[in-house]
Amino acid sequence: MKFSSLLPLLAAFAHASPPLSIEHVAGQAGFTLEGEITDLSGITWTGGAEFFAVSDKTNVLLPVTLRIDPASGVIQSGEFGAPIPVAAGHWDFEGVTYVAATRQFYIATELPPGILSFRRGAPAAKAMPLPPIFLKARENLSMESITWDDTVRKFWTANEEALEPDGPISNATAGTFVRLLNLDANFHPIAQFAWRTEPAAMRFGGGSGVSDLLLLPNGTLIVLERGFGTGGLHLRLYAADLRGATDVSGIAALAGAKFAPAKKTLLFEETTGFFNFEGLTLGPPLADGARSLIVIADSNGGTRHLFLPLKIRFPAGRSK
Repeated sequence: MKFSSLLPLLAAFAHASPPLSIEHVAGQAGFTLEGEITDLSGITWTGGAEFFAVSDKTNVLLPVTLRIDPASGVIQSGEFGAPIPVAAGHWDFEGVTYVAATRQFYIATELPPGILSFRRGAPAAKAMPLPPIFLKARENLSMESITWDDTVRKFWTANEEALEPDGPISNATAGTFVRLLNLDANFHPIAQFAWRTEPAAMRFGGGSGVSDLLLLPNGTLIVLERGFGTGGLHLRLYAADLRGATDVSGIAALAGAKFAPAKKTLLFEETTGFFNFEGLTLGPPLADGARSLIVIADSNGGTRHLFLPLKIRFPAGRSK
């Protein structure tokens, strides 16, 4: 074959979409900020250098500025803004996402299990309807996550560990089954899928559960599992594969039922000691074609907050 005939193939290869992968940002293991609002457990990006976080101790939206170098993905500087009070009959904010078209924030809560809709300037947040099965959550193991993507125009949320009728919580030999809930742009349920977490070698008050979700613009769902094991806390990021998985919306109890759970592919894993990473969000595009990916740690009462900068690459087309 002549070299000239290879040129179209080489060009196609050069422009092929990258495989899904997550990697560290070179030269930065983490970035810290001091702030009076403690226990930040969820974060979302709203554009530019603007992010918003939520706390599981205080009912606020907390503006966070993170200036990210587009060449390297390094967080160069940052600061917290003035907290925005969120009036609600719910507490223990665990996850947050943002819908640009409506300027609405959606917040996952554990007391009671639910999702709130909130817009800056509104007098109060609005509780969104969830399938009744999610009200059967165990205490402090309920709605930890919420994600939305402006391109895909869908929401995903999940409980942290198994609902009461769905089986036991995680232990040293087995993970726990949680329900991944997909909703449309009007917050109407589409489907539920079972997700099996990894075993938790040590619990110390917590096992292995789903702490956050991230929906990519190509439709891929990323699952953050936070687990307790040897070496302390573990951060694991998976890609969910729902092909062939059973829609368990009509199954009242997963315990003893027959179903096919979602498949999972491990993309990133790190032992984090006492750093309790609970939330993640996409950030701005980077010069090398990757996207910034920011993971936030719950400070567990402290005023020093840790952000883990990562880089994520993913195919541009819609996933199947």
